[in-house]
Amino acid sequence: MKKLLVLALVMLFTFGVFASGNSERGSEVYKMSAGTSIAAGTTKEESVDIAYLQTFKEYIDAHSDGRIEFTIFYGNSLGSDADVCAGVSNGTIEFYVGDITTASSYYKPSLLFSIPGAVSSSEQASRLFESEWGTSFIEDCAGKTNIRILGVVSKGFRNFTTVDIPLEKPEDINGLTLRVLNNPLYIQMVESLGGNPVPLDISELYTALQNGIVDGHENAVPNILQDKTYELEKYLVLDGHTGAYLCGMISNTFFNNLPDDLKQVVLDANDAAVAAANAVSQNIITEGIETLRNNGVTVYEPTAEELSEWHAAYKDDCMEIAREQIGTEVVDGFVAALAELE
Repeated sequence: MKKLLVLALVMLFTFGVFASGNSERGSEVYKMSAGTSIAAGTTKEESVDIAYLQTFKEYIDAHSDGRIEFTIFYGNSLGSDADVCAGVSNGTIEFYVGDITTASSYYKPSLLFSIPGAVSSSEQASRLFESEWGTSFIEDCAGKTNIRILGVVSKGFRNFTTVDIPLEKPEDINGLTLRVLNNPLYIQMVESLGGNPVPLDISELYTALQNGIVDGHENAVPNILQDKTYELEKYLVLDGHTGAYLCGMISNTFFNNLPDDLKQVVLDANDAAVAAANAVSQNIITEGIETLRNNGVTVYEPTAEELSEWHAAYKDDCMEIAREQIGTEVVDGFVAALAELE
């Protein structure tokens, strides 16, 4: 009888310790939905976005002990990029990976990074995000929009492409209809070159090119390869008007509701994802031009003098729009922060 009583007490004690451990650690499962326009089956090597998303998921799966359930929804199955970004802002979707300017509908300062000629290099952009200015930018965005930017990956610089019109000089854009992001700075840029800007979601671009709705568009080399628009567009000019920045964006409410240990898992997952995506981006940028040439694309590399002509054709107009849209004080603060990094 005594042995049974001792055994019962031991079992009770053991269960109590186990239960206490679970209670302290927490047993709730946090579900994270992540939306992307990229098709299922796209590999990490083919897409910077997928390198980020899949690495993020792999880290979460390996380090959250099943307490975070991270699901990637491919091919716009959660809606367009704008829809998913809106979902992160209103808290109905937990995660989004996309261009930083997608958040401009909710946070105007995100347009700063699409001012033509403002940022001189990918390295400068990375240092800016890591600076005091960058920290303030991220916290301000999270507080005002519920969109917390976790990490930023450079995809190089954006350039103009067309289906069948050779591009070398700014005047070659005159009269062309070009797809742009729904961004007042890109719209102004094309208008300053004499073109007709048409804002379209990326999911509509390929069909628009096929049907002749647009003559071309502007994008970074990794995106051109990822979206396979090189199958239709055969001319590219490396005018490098703005940088292309991929961001991991999480619902700030969701992030703040995570236990501290899971917050750290998410932050560490982001670090792993950024490192993987940066490596893929650099590889694609390095080899991408040759890949495009091998697929029949004529690539024109402007001289330094010609680049100055391209940038001069739209820079002043776009800076004026930036001050109108974002505010003179914010733009001046951005320019000053960049100057400090020189």
